[in-house]
Amino acid sequence: MGEEIIEKKVVKSVDKGSSNYLAKKYRGVKSAVGAACTAPILIIIAVVLLFYSEGFNKSSELVGQLSLRTPSEVAGQSGIVKVGDKVTVVSPVVAPEVGEVLYYSSAEQEYQQVEEKEYDTETVDREGREVEETVETTKLVDKWVDTRTTDPVWGEFTLGEIKIDPAAATLKMDYSRAEYWTDEFGDWVKLAQGETRTPELGDERLVVTYLDTEQNLIVVGELNNDKISGGSQYIITNKSDSDLMKTLKTEENFWYWFLKVIIWLLLVIGLTSIIGPLLALLDFIPLVGDAARNVAGLIAAVIAFLMVLIGSLLIKFWWLFLILLVLIVGGMIAVVLYILNKKKDDK
Repeated sequence: MGEEIIEKKVVKSVDKGSSNYLAKKYRGVKSAVGAACTAPILIIIAVVLLFYSEGFNKSSELVGQLSLRTPSEVAGQSGIVKVGDKVTVVSPVVAPEVGEVLYYSSAEQEYQQVEEKEYDTETVDREGREVEETVETTKLVDKWVDTRTTDPVWGEFTLGEIKIDPAAATLKMDYSRAEYWTDEFGDWVKLAQGETRTPELGDERLVVTYLDTEQNLIVVGELNNDKISGGSQYIITNKSDSDLMKTLKTEENFWYWFLKVIIWLLLVIGLTSIIGPLLALLDFIPLVGDAARNVAGLIAAVIAFLMVLIGSLLIKFWWLFLILLVLIVGGMIAVVLYILNKKKDDK
């Protein structure tokens, strides 16, 4: 069935006032004034995020500065290290159906029909009054539902003579995954690699994510007494050193540009909110209000973009701008002195 709407009802109604044209426009002005009061807060938040986006701690820089070493090379030392080797599994864990592994998590699931609720807000005209209604939509949706889960479990292992406690580590892993479905006898049957199956209501499956015992790991962390259990950067991965660096840089680039977009949106909203009351007044004039909002939005978007661009450059290359400022001020002083001396000589 997939999805079916079974009920739709209004769960909240708010009387906004008369639906008269002038009354609606007046409420728009009041709302715009309120938004203008919050605009400085949005701009301040944007500036704070701008500084943070240019200065947040980048794991790739620290990890990239560390040379990859073997356990025997760092044994007996202390401090942050990047060490890699084939693991020695001291005590494996037993994953359901899979067997002995280094790490696993699992979930038993059943394909069920469940209720889901969605909420939408819409404004309607009720007997000359503008009413804001919150509408609750109840749907029947077919989906996999967890009936039993197992949190991630690690076996005990070492890298050479270095003991690793992975509890607090950030994992950058390429996991193996096994999927089992129940047959007519209730037994788990493994799906072949690449095999897909269309579920029906009542079907059950077991999904196991794991790492087998034959693993080459790289660990970045604080080494003390031949043990790594934490650190300012604590990473465990089965990727190669170069792939780890690519992964870290990709993640950092994503968050860097994500923050830039958020900053830009905050500035656009803040700038348009500042002139919101004026736009609301122009909205009394048919057609003019919409055109003014579109133009204001475009101008705000361009100004916000320039603010993000120039602000980022100023924060990143502040020393260069400081040198330019000193040169400009020095040049102006030199010109003034030259003019004064020239006038003196002329006299």
